[in-house]
Amino acid sequence: MDLIEYMQDYSNLLQEHINRLNSYSNKWKSKIKQQSVLSSYNTTKRAQLETVRTPNRHAELLQNQHDVIQNIIVTYRTQVEQMYPNERFSTSHKHYRTDTKKNLFKAAYSSLSELSNKLEQLREQQEIAQNALDDANAQYENLCSDEIISKNKMTNAKEKQKKRKDKLGEIKREIVRTEEEYNQEQEIYRVRATKIYEECRILEQERLDLIGETLIKFSEIAFSSEYLTEQDEIYEDLMSKLQTQRNSLKDLNFWAQTYGVYGSTTSLSSQISHNGSISSETTTRKAKKSHKSEMTNTTTIEGSVIEDEEEQSQAHSTTTNAMALNQV
Repeated sequence: MDLIEYMQDYSNLLQEHINRLNSYSNKWKSKIKQQSVLSSYNTTKRAQLETVRTPNRHAELLQNQHDVIQNIIVTYRTQVEQMYPNERFSTSHKHYRTDTKKNLFKAAYSSLSELSNKLEQLREQQEIAQNALDDANAQYENLCSDEIISKNKMTNAKEKQKKRKDKLGEIKREIVRTEEEYNQEQEIYRVRATKIYEECRILEQERLDLIGETLIKFSEIAFSSEYLTEQDEIYEDLMSKLQTQRNSLKDLNFWAQTYGVYGSTTSLSSQISHNGSISSETTTRKAKKSHKSEMTNTTTIEGSVIEDEEEQSQAHSTTTNAMALNQV
C-alpha cells in the first residue's frame, strides 16, 4: 500500500467536505440576511443565523483535523525521502544503505565464490583426466594382448598410463584441498553474512516501525473520538443559545415597535418571568461550557451585535415607511 497516497486521498476528501460545508453555510447565511426584517428579525433571526453558522464551526474543526493530517503526511514523506533518496539521473528510489550492504555481501561472498568456481573447474579437469586415463588403460590392454608388439611400445604405453593416473590423482588431491578451503570459507562467510543481515534487519525494522507509527498517528487524528468531543461542544453551545437567547416575547415587542403599535399591552414584564424559567432550566448546561466555547460565544455575540445594529437600522427604515403610510 502506498501510505502517502492513501493519507493524501483521505485528506483531499476531508478538504472537499470542508469546502462544501463552508459553501453551504455561507449560502444560507446570505439567504437569511437578505430576508425581510418583518419575516425574520431580532432573536429569532439570530437563532437562525447561529444554526446556519454551525456548519462553518464544524468546518473549522475539520480544518484543524485536516491540517494535522497534512503535517503527518509531510513528516512521513520527508522521512521516506531521507530513507529512500532519488537515484542519480533516475526517478526511482532505493534505500540509502542499499549500495553499501550490497558491496558488503559481495565482498563477503567473493572468496567463497572464487573457491566455488575453482571446484567447478577442478571437477571438469577430473572428468577429462579420468577419460584420458581410461583411454590409456584401454590402449595398454590392447598392446598386452598383441604378442608381436615391441617392448618399446609397451614401455611407452605404460608410462603414458602412469602419467595420466598421476595427473588424475593430483587433481583429486587438489579437489580435496579446495573443498576443505571452501568449507572453512563458508563458515567465515556465514558469520559475515549474519552480521550484515543483522544490520539490514535493523534498517528494515526502522522502515516497518516508521510505517506503523505513521499509521497510528494518522488513525488517531482521522478516526478517534477526540474531534467528536469538540463537535459535541459545538452542538451544546448551539442548543444553549437557541434555548436561552431566542425569545418570542422580545421578538413580538420588536415587531410591535416596527409597526408603531407598541404599548402597555406588549409590556416586557411577562418576558422577565419567561426568561427566568428558561434560565433556570439551562444553568446546568451552561456550567459545563469549556473556555473554548466561551471564546466562541464571545465572537458570536460580537457578530450578533453588529447584525443587531444592521437590523435596527432596517427596522427604523421600515417603521418610518409604515408611519408614513399611516399618515397618508
